Amino acid sequence: MIISVKTTGLLGRYLPEGSARNRGDVEIADHSTVQDLLNTLAIPDNGRCYVAHNGTVLKTEELANAVIMADDDIVLMTAISAG
Repeated sequence: MIISVKTTGLLGRYLPEGSARNRGDVEIADHSTVQDLLNTLAIPDNGRCYVAHNGTVLKTEELANAVIMADDDIVLMTAISAG
């Protein structure tokens, strides 16, 4: 299945070649989870990425259970901190 993924900040560098403006199409298997998507894109598991799935930001423990459907809205966001 092909899904459209939007990113913010430097996360766009993990999208497939040919992606533009922090948007890209990613091929994943049917019944893949958000964690499967992050693994496919090789996004490091360092707590610096938040995932919004259909408008809801997921907690780390929810990533492996959130199944992606073909027309779901997926946004990968960089964590921002101030100090």
